[in-house]
Amino acid sequence: MTLDEQIAQAQRHVDSGRLIIERQRVIVARHGMSASIDLLKLFERTQQIFELDLADLLNRK
Repeated sequence: MTLDEQIAQAQRHVDSGRLIIERQRVIVARHGMSASIDLLKLFERTQQIFELDLADLLNRK
């Protein structure tokens, strides 16, 4: 996979993660259940990894 392909894939992960987090925030706001909050925190940590990966790839370009 080329660097440009890796960047495109990482960007898709970041974009997708943002949508997932936004949907989960709506669920938490509506229900506020412990499991929903825990899942949101997990999504947010995963998103940080995706964004760091994308930033690293962009720095290498």
